[in-house]
Amino acid sequence: MRTLRSVKWLLILSVVCITSPGLANDSIDAAVNRLSTIERFAFGGVGFAGVTSKGEIDFKLVLAQPRLTALNAFEKLYTIGNPQGKSYALAGLKKLVPQRFTELAKASEKSPDVVEVMRGCIVSHEPLHDVAKQIAQGKFRF
Repeated sequence: MRTLRSVKWLLILSVVCITSPGLANDSIDAAVNRLSTIERFAFGGVGFAGVTSKGEIDFKLVLAQPRLTALNAFEKLYTIGNPQGKSYALAGLKKLVPQRFTELAKASEKSPDVVEVMRGCIVSHEPLHDVAKQIAQGKFRF
């Protein structure tokens, strides 16, 4: 009886361990997809209550992954994302691979994209290349 119970728990543990990486990949893909269509680029407390934005939460989820997983996710986000998503991708790449960030920031100088940025309760519309400069200067805390 005791052996049967141990085997049962071992089997359950094995199933959890085998399926966990797949679930993690699904959550990363979901975060990248949400970030690719996010409405505002924001770090720090925003809105009247000063809450953490949904974009920042997803950004931190991606950034917390193993380096290669996060790098691939931010590269994908830069490719498929709207201007706000591209901004989150740039922020992640700045942290992980500064030289890649520099390449993309330079390329953004020719971009007509405009980013909706939220700081506190204030929303502004700024060119992507200006947001990239601010990321380079460390004006966003992430």
